[in-house]
Amino acid sequence: MSFAAGVIAARDLGVQGRATFAVMISVPTVLSIVAVLGMDNANARFAGTSHTAFRQIVRWSVVFSLVPGSALAGLWLLVGRLWPVALLGVPFGSAVAAAVMCPVTLLTTLLGTAEIGRGRVRTYNLVSSVPAVCHLVGVCGLLAAGSLTPMSCFLSALAGQLLCAGTLLIAATARVHDDGEPVSARTFGSFAIKAYLPNLIHYGLLRLDVPVIQLLAGASAVAMYAVALPLAEAMFLLPSAVALVMFPAVTSGAVDARAAARIARTVFAAAAVSAAVAAALAPVLIPAVYGRPYFGAVHVIWAMLPGLVLFSMGRSLQAYLAAADLLRPVIAATVIGAIVNVVLLAVLTPRYAAVGAGAADSAGYLVFAVLIGRGARLGFRVRRRRPAEPATLGRRTAPARPSTGRRSVKTVGDRLRGAYPRQAGSLVFSRVPMAAAGLVTVAGAGCVAVAYGPALSPADVVGALGAVGAAILVLACLLVPDAGLYVLAAAIPLSQSDAGTSLISPRRLAALMVVCLVGRVVRGREIAWPKLIGTLITVGTVGYLVAAGAVIGDDDLLGAGSWQYLLLVCAPLLLVPLIAGPGPALDRALLVFCCGSVILALIEIVQAGSVFAMKGDLTPADTAVLAITQEGAANHNAVGALFVMAAAVLLRRCSAVRRGLPRLATGAGVVTLALGVAYSLSREAYLAGIAVIALYAARRSLRGVLALGVGAACLVPLLPAAIAARFGSILGGAPDANSAVRIDLWSSALRMFEAHPVFGVGYLNFADQLPAYYRATGDYEVMFLQLPLLEFAHNTYLTVLSQTGLVGAVGVGSLAVLGVRRARRAIRSGDPAGEAALLAMIGVGICSLFGEVLLVPPLLAGLMLIILAARPGAAEAPTPLPPPAPPRLPAPVLASVSVSVAARASAAVAR
Repeated sequence: MSFAAGVIAARDLGVQGRATFAVMISVPTVLSIVAVLGMDNANARFAGTSHTAFRQIVRWSVVFSLVPGSALAGLWLLVGRLWPVALLGVPFGSAVAAAVMCPVTLLTTLLGTAEIGRGRVRTYNLVSSVPAVCHLVGVCGLLAAGSLTPMSCFLSALAGQLLCAGTLLIAATARVHDDGEPVSARTFGSFAIKAYLPNLIHYGLLRLDVPVIQLLAGASAVAMYAVALPLAEAMFLLPSAVALVMFPAVTSGAVDARAAARIARTVFAAAAVSAAVAAALAPVLIPAVYGRPYFGAVHVIWAMLPGLVLFSMGRSLQAYLAAADLLRPVIAATVIGAIVNVVLLAVLTPRYAAVGAGAADSAGYLVFAVLIGRGARLGFRVRRRRPAEPATLGRRTAPARPSTGRRSVKTVGDRLRGAYPRQAGSLVFSRVPMAAAGLVTVAGAGCVAVAYGPALSPADVVGALGAVGAAILVLACLLVPDAGLYVLAAAIPLSQSDAGTSLISPRRLAALMVVCLVGRVVRGREIAWPKLIGTLITVGTVGYLVAAGAVIGDDDLLGAGSWQYLLLVCAPLLLVPLIAGPGPALDRALLVFCCGSVILALIEIVQAGSVFAMKGDLTPADTAVLAITQEGAANHNAVGALFVMAAAVLLRRCSAVRRGLPRLATGAGVVTLALGVAYSLSREAYLAGIAVIALYAARRSLRGVLALGVGAACLVPLLPAAIAARFGSILGGAPDANSAVRIDLWSSALRMFEAHPVFGVGYLNFADQLPAYYRATGDYEVMFLQLPLLEFAHNTYLTVLSQTGLVGAVGVGSLAVLGVRRARRAIRSGDPAGEAALLAMIGVGICSLFGEVLLVPPLLAGLMLIILAARPGAAEAPTPLPPPAPPRLPAPVLASVSVSVAARASAAVAR
């Protein structure tokens, strides 16, 4: 009935009207999914214990729906009133109607699960058909009357929800169980919170996509996605029904690990057959039922189906793990799958619209299924190692707990990690079949593209080969230990080369970090969770920056995309601490990072030297400017900062490595990086390099400082004239036009901060506000300035102050303080990585005075790797105490003992 009503609405309302109705109906659904906080699962769990507990749950459900449900809807309206973009393009009157439906939808959900919990599944099925019947009747009546609009269609759905809620309240008066003990609020809340997160991703992501698609791709994409959504939700019916039956069977002992695996395979086979039929019939049925304008929904369905098929198997395994009280793998799979889904949704939707959103959903469910499969494999091992338990069908109590004490998430995780050696993995989830399946999938996609696509050009072949190479690289990062970390370390210097500038984009770098995170979970390694204070400061700062960039001064959110870019810029702050921790693997990754930087320095020296040799007729200053601005050249300021960071790491390693070839190679790397800084022609890198070397030498002997000074003085005359002219512009003389413009930009940023001191003007809104604050004071032509392209103040500190205000400055400053504190603690503990981190932060801090190097995601990722390599915990290790000295006697006692010993000795001699 809902399907029939959807078809009628889609054909009569058109693409735009169907999209508006989809957004209106998705808002109460999304808000109820977010606000339910797991109470639906808790209702199903405890409603059948007694009639007293059921009446208590009904009262809690009514109060919770009316108070928090209405408050959340009112908060959405308030935010939408202040920032209309939050209303997702829905008029305010229609948004009020959608807000009214929120508490009603939440109440029907809670009362329905309570009826299921006390065994009245048939009653729930009958009552749940009331909204569909009412909606269908209303849509048909409105169509016959010729008044079918998005608003009237929504009002018919609201009437159905109200009628359903009233019917459930009447049904709640029936007595099924005897009176008994009420349920404890603490027990109820604890179970609800545990079950909240997995269900949020299972049922929420598909509905959560609708508002996101509206923001990122527009109404047409929402219409295509809304047509494909019923099929995706229909794919959930079989695994959800199986999970509903499996849960009590597992707790009673009727279903063991082997039976759960068989059930999961059966569900997977049934889902695969259903998906194949749906994929084959979609190109015929969608245009015939909905009309030709909705043919784009076919591609959305094809993008969704692979992940939905795998999710059907994972849903069955999740029911087994939840019933066995093994929630840690479920929570981990849910979190990682949600992260993958959200990241890919932000990356793919703006470019591929609804098809990108469907692919993001499919990838999220794929990751969830893989991680759940691995967690189930370890869970099967644990259950097999336990003593056999009698499984009686008539027994309703849960199996006895182990004698080792009460299980918790931590103890279950420890048991899972130590249950069996890793190499004894199941054939289904071992590395070789996973790699083979990935390669077969890539090959199949290539065959389909060749069979159904037009004639392939050489560019298409190159692109296909690049896609295959990327797929193989992703598989290596997922399956080979620490491979993702090494690839990330190598990608950082590659991104600053001429060829790698377009190859390693911020989106691809963020995707690589997500792959590294997923790889750690797939291989059974723990995520390197940072400390709570650092996590709170990082998440709070990034959240504020994204919110400020989205709502402050951004009149065209859909076009500007400033908050999306800021999220990609801040991705290293959020993801690198989860995938890198101090240890040998990170030390080797930093060595890869330094080797790549040395190779890049050699390339930079050769390229700049060729420009110097070819343009001998120009002045040295003009030659330097030409080398910087030549076509295809990378950002010289970013390259210089990269060399400074790598030099800081190698400087500290030089004294730590053993003598001989390793120390010689390290010293040669330092010299090469120093020359790379010189040939980068970045004046800020010159100052940063001098500061790093001076600080490093100041911590050593005076002889080292003198040797360093003499060596630098001997090298200066050997440098090309262009480098000397570039360095000479720092020491004195009138500032050139570039420096004059930079000074005026600094003054403009200070004026912006003075006008907006608390929240700033918003990220990437500097260029929009610049004409009102810019004052030219230098000797240059203002008309040649392209003010719309000047998005930053060429000073990281002033950029943060002007665009995010004091709030953002406090957050960013707190992160810097945490990094310095970590480095100093590592230095006090004797860890060489601590000094390298401190030197790198000082170098980057000086570079930030004259540019925005920290707003380059690869450089921020490199700095995070260097800081995380320091081991601050070593400072807290107790120092071994010296062996206790023998007790010292007081002087009078010592004298008496000496006299006594001497007397006895003389007596013995006399005898």
